[in-house]
Amino acid sequence: MTDNLKTALKALLKNKLQALLTLSGMSVGVAMVVIVSGLGLGAQRTIESQIERAGPTQITVRPGNFVPAAVVAGGEQDSAAGEVSQGTATDGVNEARAGAVVASAQPQRARRQPLKNRTPAAPLADSEMRLLKHRIADVRAVAGSVEGNVSLDDAHAPVRVVRVDGFEADWPEMGGWRLAEGRWITADEHAVGAPVALVTASVAKRLWPSAATPLAQTLKLGGVQVRVIGILSKAGPTTDDASAIVPAIKVPLPLAQSLLGRPTFDAITVRTTSVGVTTRVATQIKARLRDLRRLPGDTLDDFRVETQSVAAMPGMGLDPSLARAVHSNVVGFEQASWEETARSLRQAARTFTLLLAAAATVSLVVGGIGVMNIMLVSVATRTREIGLRMAMGARATDVMSQFLVEAVTLAAFGGIVGLVLGSLGLLVAKHGLHWATVVSPTMLCLAVVMAAATGIAFGYGPARRAAVLDPVIALRSE
Repeated sequence: MTDNLKTALKALLKNKLQALLTLSGMSVGVAMVVIVSGLGLGAQRTIESQIERAGPTQITVRPGNFVPAAVVAGGEQDSAAGEVSQGTATDGVNEARAGAVVASAQPQRARRQPLKNRTPAAPLADSEMRLLKHRIADVRAVAGSVEGNVSLDDAHAPVRVVRVDGFEADWPEMGGWRLAEGRWITADEHAVGAPVALVTASVAKRLWPSAATPLAQTLKLGGVQVRVIGILSKAGPTTDDASAIVPAIKVPLPLAQSLLGRPTFDAITVRTTSVGVTTRVATQIKARLRDLRRLPGDTLDDFRVETQSVAAMPGMGLDPSLARAVHSNVVGFEQASWEETARSLRQAARTFTLLLAAAATVSLVVGGIGVMNIMLVSVATRTREIGLRMAMGARATDVMSQFLVEAVTLAAFGGIVGLVLGSLGLLVAKHGLHWATVVSPTMLCLAVVMAAATGIAFGYGPARRAAVLDPVIALRSE
């Protein structure tokens, strides 16, 4: 194989111009594959990101099942004594424990027994957190939170009480927080509950009205000196919490639990991988939590699982019948609309990627035709050399291997040059044209493999033609 490679390099160097032109054709083909794959993956990631931003991907789990205006999360109505109201839709879990839903068109409805309540409701603990992190499919991130008021140790502070919001490392991205100044709390600081905090500019102004910057300022809470390391420009649905009665500081979750003396969670927020699976994940969470808490079929949930769509629906201030109708149908509407939207956009992304891949394949085939052309020319011009080798004892397989190695070598070099050109093209598209691009190492390796495979496919014919030459006729040729 080494001898064949050396012979191939010598043969290619003898015909530099032909080899260079063929190399250029193969390079362009591979570069097209790299650029197209990068643009296709970039477009797909962009569409997926738009899907996530366009619809709800967050699910909030809270302890207890009390909701104002008797609207139970998930679309049920608890109108009286735990009995599901008429005209409401229930999911599979609730239907199993509440009994079969009787069609509203039936003239008579059997009276169901009132469902039981488990009082007091169990809090959310580490067991629920482990369940949501490791046993629920299609979950991208999980973050617990806890909040409560803590008195300041400093009697001369502008305020006497602050609200401590404990959060986990994934929450800033899930909540859409933005950092204006300073730095984020690191994962190690979250793990050990380091005494560091984030505040908004309005809170910093209330806590340190005369300070030039709130960074490095400290608060003493429960004997712990908490230092401010970052200023948030956005921390939740609103960007300015100056009107809040009690200013809030954001601290690592373990620190907040220690200051508040509560090892449990006020809420656990789940971010799904796509809006298309949010409703299914919420249903799965509800079923798994019922199993974890060993709730009998005749007992209501002692927790609430709310998607963003359900949580955003108003409950108070509406006519009871209107609230019942809206909430009983929002779950089905959410599932149908968002899943269909996600499916359509993903299909569009796949179609776009396939079209670009087809164009890149045509370019690669053109490069392969160039390889075949130069190999045919090489066989025609080296007929006497082939005859001489065969007369000296070379077998047909040896001759065939030599020309295949030449074809693969030419295609491989073209593939390497194409990788460089394709990478440069993606850089230009990303920084010059501001297009979304993704460089996949797997695709880069696949492009080189495709180039080598093209060399084998289009070099086999010329190599076979050289291998079947009659040595006597080959030696007579001029």
